[in-house]
Amino acid sequence: MEIVLVVIFLIVITILRFRYGKLKKNYDMLKQQVRVQAKPEEKPQDALKHAEYLALQNQINPHFLYNTLEAIRSDAICEEAYGIANTTKALATFFRYTITEVGYMVTLDDEISNVNNYFIIQQYRFGKKLNMDIMLPQEDSILLHAQIPKLTLQPIVENAIAHGLEGQSGFGTVKIIIEYTERNLLIIIKDDGVGIDVERLITLNKSFSSKTASSEKKKTSSKGGIALVNVNSRIKLLFGEEYGIHIFSIQNVGTEVKIILPLIIEEKYKFGTMGN
Repeated sequence: MEIVLVVIFLIVITILRFRYGKLKKNYDMLKQQVRVQAKPEEKPQDALKHAEYLALQNQINPHFLYNTLEAIRSDAICEEAYGIANTTKALATFFRYTITEVGYMVTLDDEISNVNNYFIIQQYRFGKKLNMDIMLPQEDSILLHAQIPKLTLQPIVENAIAHGLEGQSGFGTVKIIIEYTERNLLIIIKDDGVGIDVERLITLNKSFSSKTASSEKKKTSSKGGIALVNVNSRIKLLFGEEYGIHIFSIQNVGTEVKIILPLIIEEKYKFGTMGN
């Protein structure tokens, strides 16, 4: 049973990486087309619609995988292998959210749920070696309705595990801290892993600027920073240059990724003043 689950997991990861590569290529092509073809009177929404079309164009029919995962989950429950059943359910939900749901804005609650499912999958690999804490102001649960770009949190958490925690011995923790100001939503994702050397850190932060040469961004992506660059680029595309990602890190202490977004909450959820 465990071998079957591992095989399915590897298949999913392969599909995700393949599709991510195609979407990244289309995103780069889109930026080039916008630079060449855009007219002064064109609105940013036109580019976003084009990007969404490209995403739709890359859709696959994943029902065969859902059915397979559900069959494995059912067999696991019958065998009282509840750990495998829970991991399989998390994997199916994660896959459905990542691949099939269209739209570039979701709620913070949606993103947290997706990260929790991803973490269940990772815990199956690492067991008690890995821990994750999510810190949200209890008096401001309305923040869960805040709108953020889809797949903002999980790629950064994945990066923290893969490059910060996986390579170290002993226990490791990822913390997601949610804060806000009157205008902005602040999300801090930090780990107590191996950290990043100064030269690499400078290169990463430079790559997050739209003014950085494309060759610099390719250099960053080739060294494992593609997920961070992608998330940052999508934030800037949607909201402008004042928003995005910045990284702080100390070797052998840990890394902190700070995400700055506009605070967007629908009027129907604004009952009174936040924080009161």
